[in-house]
Amino acid sequence: MPDDGGIWMKKQDQLVFDTVTQFLAGKVTRKQAAVLLNRRERTISRIARRIEARGVLGVTHGNRGRAAHNRTPSEVKSQTMRLMKARYFDFNLTHALEKLRAEHGIEVSHDTLRRWCHEGGLVKRAKRRRAKIRRHRDRMASEGMLLQLDGSPFAYNGRDTWTLIAAIDDATSDIPYAEFFLSEDTLSCMTVLQKIIEAKGLPYAIYTDQAGWLAGHKRAQFTQFQRACEELDIRLIAASSPQAKGRIERAWDTFQDRIVPEMRLRKILRMPSANTYLQEHFLPGYWRKNNVVMAREREQAYRPLDKRIALNEVLCFKEWRTVLADNTLSYNGKLYRLDCPTKHSLWKQKIELRTYQDLTQRAFFADRPVTLTLVTQPQRPNQPIRKTG
Repeated sequence: MPDDGGIWMKKQDQLVFDTVTQFLAGKVTRKQAAVLLNRRERTISRIARRIEARGVLGVTHGNRGRAAHNRTPSEVKSQTMRLMKARYFDFNLTHALEKLRAEHGIEVSHDTLRRWCHEGGLVKRAKRRRAKIRRHRDRMASEGMLLQLDGSPFAYNGRDTWTLIAAIDDATSDIPYAEFFLSEDTLSCMTVLQKIIEAKGLPYAIYTDQAGWLAGHKRAQFTQFQRACEELDIRLIAASSPQAKGRIERAWDTFQDRIVPEMRLRKILRMPSANTYLQEHFLPGYWRKNNVVMAREREQAYRPLDKRIALNEVLCFKEWRTVLADNTLSYNGKLYRLDCPTKHSLWKQKIELRTYQDLTQRAFFADRPVTLTLVTQPQRPNQPIRKTG
């Protein structure tokens, strides 16, 4: 209701005015007024003095209606919201705040930016799921003791689905290597492992999921990746659930949340440029500065690679074919003639066929390279011509 000064009062202000007025009239004690208003007795006395001096206006605080002395100028808000709508609409608040400070010199608090973005409907809301009870697992003590290896398919350039394959160290959260590929296949994972070994050394163990290219129930025999790890004396552990390798799973959320808008700003659409940005800018410039922690023990668990081991000859596909009586073998539905490296026949012997990461192939017998020549089969007159390429 309006007071005698023509000022509209809030209901709470009206209650304060009526109660304190009764206190001034001696109808209630100061203690009773404090209980009724849920205030301290000293506050009741202070309000009573203001009402005696200013009347109804003494109920309101002196700063009501005044702009705060530390209020952000409206020009800064306008500039910030223009940038958020035009450039940083798909950034999370923390990421956008970093960009505003570093590239535009805009200094606002996280709460202020969140309030402005809520007003403009620009807040990215996280997917909320009902939490399950999980048992906490301590980090490994040393760097290189356990790497979590996984792949994440996503439209990182905004249009094409690529697979980001990376390994994260369980002790430090460091990512020793990551790369974009077209798919999460065995040779791609071998490429990532080789880069890690060349940069750091041999890890003690690798923790991964039960995908078809590694372990699991889909295949009864060891896969190529398992065979390579055994040759390098690396223990391979298959996780039974995504939560078991939660460190790399949570890393994917950060990668997708930050890399996608960063690549959009840089107009990166092709995979070579994306890998350059990932390895030369994102990992050293953001990830290792903000997410890596110290291991409990200084000594690393990475082991040096034996100089006699050629990684290319280990981290590749290895298949075996039996030599037929006419010194030929069959591979992928084609017949090949074997140029015998010995004077004797190799009938019923095993020839090892290796497919390397660049998809080139070589054949070996007793670790000695041999040459295979494609045998062109004669065509029947009415038989369609086969392509041998």
